[in-house]
Amino acid sequence: MGGRILIADDTVTDRIALKARLATARHTVVQARHGEELASVMLSTPPDVVLMDIDFPGGGIAACRALKAHARLREVPVVLYGAADDTAARVAALEAGAEECLADLPGETLLLALLRNLIRRNAERSELMRRHALHGNDALAEAPTSFQARPRITLVPASAADGPSWRAGVEAAFPAKVTLATATTMLEAASASDAYVIAFAPGNPGTALGLVAELRARPATRHAIVLLHHPGPASDIAEMALDFGADGILRGPFSPDELAARLQRLLARKRETDRLRAQVEDQLDKALRDPLTGLFNRRYVDGYLARLSRERATGGNACALLLIDLDHFKSVNDRFGHLAGDDVLVETARRLRTTLREIDLLARIGGEEFLVILRGADAATARDTADRLRRAIGGRPVPVRSGGDEVSVTASVGVALCAGSHTNHRELFDQADRALYASKAAGRNRVTFASERSAA
Repeated sequence: MGGRILIADDTVTDRIALKARLATARHTVVQARHGEELASVMLSTPPDVVLMDIDFPGGGIAACRALKAHARLREVPVVLYGAADDTAARVAALEAGAEECLADLPGETLLLALLRNLIRRNAERSELMRRHALHGNDALAEAPTSFQARPRITLVPASAADGPSWRAGVEAAFPAKVTLATATTMLEAASASDAYVIAFAPGNPGTALGLVAELRARPATRHAIVLLHHPGPASDIAEMALDFGADGILRGPFSPDELAARLQRLLARKRETDRLRAQVEDQLDKALRDPLTGLFNRRYVDGYLARLSRERATGGNACALLLIDLDHFKSVNDRFGHLAGDDVLVETARRLRTTLREIDLLARIGGEEFLVILRGADAATARDTADRLRRAIGGRPVPVRSGGDEVSVTASVGVALCAGSHTNHRELFDQADRALYASKAAGRNRVTFASERSAA
């Protein structure tokens, strides 16, 4: 299903030509002939992309600037066309906020590739904003930091001879840490750059496409800005680059001013999107962690156990599930207060964490109940670990905030072993839970296995 595309052009033949080129992709097309129509259409139902003649009545660049200044419309991508070979006009359009400025009325292949690229990028950002909004926060509530480090830009010219002039031009036009690289050294770099500018090599344009694909595949560079320089007119290779995930194509002679205008907009958007992505990731992390102890919570455990069941079904390694419950914890709250109880829980989590291996899972799944999953553990390892955890909790008192008091606590442990591929995670949890209750019934401060035969 296509997107909603607004064509803003006062020339009827141009509107007809563009609409025909959009037909194969099933885009919904709306049109505006002048400023009043543009405002009316934009405000009634904002489109996915605006295609606008640079000579639109009142000026396409001015109209673009006005759209980008509107709080509701600033995220809608704008593509200006008809700038001929006027570098100054392209720079002005980019500085006004246009995502792209084309020399002529775009052909069908380029147009559709560009629209796919812009709609995909905007959809990814919209999804980030939607996820952020699920937590009831303003998507951009966090103000950008007043200090911003100079962005790191890697230039990959077509030949080594072009490198010095590219670098000098970019450093003069844009404040950045600029690095020259080849296709090989770019991929071998120890740290990722914020932006990459890659030239199509004469006679071997596929190299640039491969670099775009590689950058988009690597976690460290997946969200970097990638711009390609194509010295000639639009080609199928340039259009393929947009489908591979390039953020734009610089055409004609290399222009540091045009590059600077593109980077200014793209880097600002990247900083904003990176901040939004970090907030979403932080929210997701918090949703899966207990706020008091910092351990994973029951929601995370449910997903983890489900994955573990799938692994076991295909012959995964042995494992053991331990449920640990603090004995008589209610009396701690009743005698010393809930702050002291919190101190005991936090210290218990710390002692458990320091006793376990990094590969083991530790979670708080209830008030005073903890869960441990030991990967690759047989019965002997599980028993030894369970005893060490029990002793770590009860081996010495816990200092609490109420007047310098110390609280002694013990713990009961129930253990269930993965009995084969047929044991699912719910059965495993239930077995450990019954073993835990058996520990409680037998006098507490002890370890009980769900099956003594399994522990033998």
